[in-house]
Amino acid sequence: MLNVQAAPTQYNLLDVYNMALKNDAQLAAARASMKATQETVNQSRASLLPTLGLSANTQYNKVGRDYVSGGEYKDNYNSHGWGATLTQPLFNMNSWFTYEQAKSVGDQASVVFANAQQQLILRVADSYFNVLRSEDSLMTAKAQERALKQQMDQAQERYNVGLIAETDVLDARAAYDNARVARIQAENQVFISYEQLRTIVNQDVTDIAHLEKAMPVVAPTPENPEEWVNTALANNLELKATREGLTASESKVKVSKSGYAPTVNAFASYNYSSSNSVTSREAPYSGDGNQTVVGVQFDLPIFSGGSTTAVTRQAGYQLEEAQKNYDQQLRDTNANTRSLLRTATSDVDRVHASCQVILSSESALKATQSGYEVGTRSITDVLDAQQQLYSSISNYQNTRYDFIVNTLKLKQVAGTLSPADLEALNQWMTNASDELSVPDECRG
Repeated sequence: MLNVQAAPTQYNLLDVYNMALKNDAQLAAARASMKATQETVNQSRASLLPTLGLSANTQYNKVGRDYVSGGEYKDNYNSHGWGATLTQPLFNMNSWFTYEQAKSVGDQASVVFANAQQQLILRVADSYFNVLRSEDSLMTAKAQERALKQQMDQAQERYNVGLIAETDVLDARAAYDNARVARIQAENQVFISYEQLRTIVNQDVTDIAHLEKAMPVVAPTPENPEEWVNTALANNLELKATREGLTASESKVKVSKSGYAPTVNAFASYNYSSSNSVTSREAPYSGDGNQTVVGVQFDLPIFSGGSTTAVTRQAGYQLEEAQKNYDQQLRDTNANTRSLLRTATSDVDRVHASCQVILSSESALKATQSGYEVGTRSITDVLDAQQQLYSSISNYQNTRYDFIVNTLKLKQVAGTLSPADLEALNQWMTNASDELSVPDECRG
């Protein structure tokens, strides 16, 4: 029986993202942190709701007593009882403002988790395209190694018939040896980039779809930076989280000041007790008893050693810190939005300029090779021209990946990044190609 080994599955961008949603440790930790933080809302709400307590006891009593007039008294008996107490806060400013603070902290936790979800999109895309960068670099290194091997063989043949000097052969061999080193380094970088991707998806991924060369590279819209800034100020999740933190700090100041306020609680209790002591049996009552109490309790703190004053001052300083952090985040959001918009727009120009560099390098290589054939150019000139062409193709590919990642970063800082952006990119994913050639869009 033939043992047919199945070909490795090729994953596209959405496949990798869906695996990351299930397996990414950072996202799972952020989700657990959010849920843990939101439980503080339930904890603080509990101080506003009624509480009911139940107690019970049973005990054995051994009593002995000597009288001055003579004689003694002894009694061994059991006693037991139980009680229930219901308490309802009527007025407690500390509990109310603590609840308000907890709600702000809970809202902040939700925003922080939403930001973690956006960060996952960005981390998946960045890691995915880093793999493509490394594979493209390996493809370039292999193509360059093959070309330089051919160049070295041709130089050896020309040297054997006396057409060139030995130095040309040595130059070609040195260039080929350097290309081998570059190819080995590129293979190692492919392995590393896949390992970095595996840390996110927690699964072996050995083959991924590549980016279609026909994918259009156009500047982000709108072009006006102010529109992007306004969107970011309204939707940036880090800014929202900082804003919720500021609201929580304001509530904390109210909590600290409420330490001066009175508290009023309504309560009701019932207690039952039973005893079979001799005294109980000889007394007019049976030894069983119960008590029901209903009332309102008022407490007013007068002096706590200066603790409340110190806590209030501390909360004021923490509020000032939160305000300054919000101001800084506001500035960072503004600056990052403008910078990323400019960077993404610049990437578009770089892609188009890189196309021109490829065409120019291709023409220069052809001219240099023709000059070498007639003896007007040296082997070193040919090797340099080849290196320039491969470098220009590699730079073009990297610039396209830079454009994609920077565009996603722009959307993230604007607060609009979503899985739909990966879905749009995934439409341009195709099977990998082992051929290295001048992109068709550059010729067009």
